[in-house]
Amino acid sequence: MMQAASQSSNAHTPSATAENSGEPALLQLKEILRDELIYTLDTVRGAKSLVLDKDLAGALSNIVDFAVLKDHGVEKVFLLEPGPLATDPSVLPTGIIYFALPHVHKMKIVAEQVRQLSISPGAAGTRHEFSLQLVPRRTLLCERVLEEEGVLGEITVSEYKMDFIPLENDLLSLELPNTFKELYLDGDFSSIQCVARAIMRLQGIYGFFPRIIGKGDYAGILANSLARMRAEMLSSGSAVKGSIAAAAGSGSRGISHGGVLAMSSIFDSVVIIDRAVDLVTPLLTQLTYEGLISEVFGISNGYVTLPSSVPASSPAAADGPSPSTSSASASASASIGASGAQAAKRKRLALNSQDDLIFKEIRGMNFSAVGSLLSKMSRQLQDTYESRHKAKTVQEIRMFVGKLSNLQAEHQSLKTHVTLAETIVKRTQSDDFDSLLDIEQTLVSGSDLNKDQLNYVEKIMALADPLARGPGAADLADTQANDSSQLLQAKNSIHKVLRVLCLYSLCRGPASFKQKLYDAWYDEILTAFGHHQTITLDNLARVGLLVPPALASNPSNNKNNISSNSGSTSKLAPGNLADLGDGVDNGGLLNKLIPSTKPRAPAHTNSLSFLRKSLNLVVSDVRESDPDDVSYVYSGYAPLSIRLLQCLVRDPAVYSTPTASRYASLLLRPLNMTLQAGRISSAQTAQQIENNNNSSSNSVHQNVGGVKSGWSGWEDILNELPGENVDVLQSPSDSDSDAVTADAMIRRLGEKAPATLVVFLGGCTHTEIAALRLLSQQHNHRYIAATTQIINGNSFVDPLIQHQM
Repeated sequence: MMQAASQSSNAHTPSATAENSGEPALLQLKEILRDELIYTLDTVRGAKSLVLDKDLAGALSNIVDFAVLKDHGVEKVFLLEPGPLATDPSVLPTGIIYFALPHVHKMKIVAEQVRQLSISPGAAGTRHEFSLQLVPRRTLLCERVLEEEGVLGEITVSEYKMDFIPLENDLLSLELPNTFKELYLDGDFSSIQCVARAIMRLQGIYGFFPRIIGKGDYAGILANSLARMRAEMLSSGSAVKGSIAAAAGSGSRGISHGGVLAMSSIFDSVVIIDRAVDLVTPLLTQLTYEGLISEVFGISNGYVTLPSSVPASSPAAADGPSPSTSSASASASASIGASGAQAAKRKRLALNSQDDLIFKEIRGMNFSAVGSLLSKMSRQLQDTYESRHKAKTVQEIRMFVGKLSNLQAEHQSLKTHVTLAETIVKRTQSDDFDSLLDIEQTLVSGSDLNKDQLNYVEKIMALADPLARGPGAADLADTQANDSSQLLQAKNSIHKVLRVLCLYSLCRGPASFKQKLYDAWYDEILTAFGHHQTITLDNLARVGLLVPPALASNPSNNKNNISSNSGSTSKLAPGNLADLGDGVDNGGLLNKLIPSTKPRAPAHTNSLSFLRKSLNLVVSDVRESDPDDVSYVYSGYAPLSIRLLQCLVRDPAVYSTPTASRYASLLLRPLNMTLQAGRISSAQTAQQIENNNNSSSNSVHQNVGGVKSGWSGWEDILNELPGENVDVLQSPSDSDSDAVTADAMIRRLGEKAPATLVVFLGGCTHTEIAALRLLSQQHNHRYIAATTQIINGNSFVDPLIQHQM
């Protein structure tokens, strides 16, 4: 049956479209995931109930809607929550399928429900048939928990390989929550395995990426995992085709003649950015239209959930369950209990460019330019409606009627976005927003906070709301009342406070961050939010977001570093596993298991200050309405993660103060870009580059993007960043003698490969995605973002917060 499903899906596999267009059609990856989900549902015959993990419901609703589920026997949809699944088990269908993340506490909930239902007959008077699908992979630990709970024999355990979900044609996401915390606080590497398998699926479709390049310790671990998986394929000999099919899933089309996976002619490389390399960017307030929607309302799985007090027009917005509560509609008899009652009071709006062309136009714009564009669109739409009066002939009337349905859809979409923009404007025009943005701009520019700014920080802690949680950190229904007045000013939540404090710690560095100030803020947080937040502060110190200055200046003393001016507990040096016993020292093997978010051997006291100047992170003459630099997404600050990609591309924007080695690296490949005045001080070198451009191609549409020359020339920059440097050439075979051939192939393919995959480990923001889209336009080259999760500042720090004891 699986073979039949695979064969039926081959007609619409991404590779088929990619081969015709020369670019990857990523949205069709959803069809592969949908077919695999349907096959999983069909393994349980007859009518069935679906029990979804809250953290998976939204992602699964992006893959398939309830109408398709209903066609395959799903009658009821529940959320996985503690307690009985239904008050009357006899009304439940015989089949019950669980979809859950492989977490211990969730396995205990499943076990409790299976025990209760196993003694009660189903609707047909027969015993229930239980199936558990672990997403994205099956683990021995979960099976051991089920065995200890005594239900392993009652339930069929399998896995649903939910790899990259295409949210847009240039955006892939695993939608795995809390990956940064799992990696840098818990030392849980399972998400790396999930990313590796998802990339292998892409390579199974499009061919192996000629180059794997990145920055960060987990980027190195991921590169090693990819190399090991590829080696296992190559070493399997005649069975390589089966190995590829297992890694890539149904619809795998990357096999060349002879059963060996070909090198990709579509992707020139995969760039892996560890979130620890750039901790500042997710803490800042996003200033693009889509980014501010995330900041004000929160975006989950490509949907924004609006309170009922914020009007939104149909059909773009509709009442019903949010993606974080259920994938079924209320009219489909989805038994979602109290969560469904709350969801009915909200409106769910899809944010995607396929169904909403207006959103596609404005999503990546700096919000300061959105109002004028919406006004222009409104006038144009009105003029189009007025043109009906000029239609005199039957043919002209028929032409207008033919456009009417599209005009009505555009009108509804415009109404929705005008309403959203008006609500966001009220927030951005508040004194609270201005004060917070002023603090952020001051810190990223390298300056210290003045007295008024420090007083504002103390004010938001003094007026803190211990129960508030920022948008993106939790479901809107559970955190914000349905009162639009509460949207005008962000609550003084612990998320808001910690974002400011962490940003101060990262930007000022241990040399400028005084221990006395840290102690005062420490006491304020405990007073405002409770003493259990000592755990939160300890977590932030461990991951390197808010490190006590005394500890940062003397990281070797990490076990008994207790502040003399506060009641703080001992702070651990970031990346160290302390208090494991006398046999574990600072240089032991266990301490190296969790990579650090700090540079290993920086040459400067404040690394960010050096990077700010060297990579031109702060741009004073930013053009927000007609951007020519990625810094427009933060009104003058360029995300460090994107600047690193520009280093690999040899984009002139990063050559503010180039060294001799960087001059040489810039000349390694032709650039058909116009260097801005003042970016390179040497007129002679600039003339050499111009001559190189002219000789390379006369076409203004030449593909000048993509990775061609690696990290060469950027060693001083990389030394100021945490983690290892990754640069792996994937040769056509497993023989080392083919390395030269692989390098030549990369250079050859690089001139025509239309796309680069940019992988973010630990999450990425909407502003980074918008910056990649700008680079795609400038370079005539597609940069496709792939991430473990799309985050904002609230969802970034939320997993590190101790919400209850």
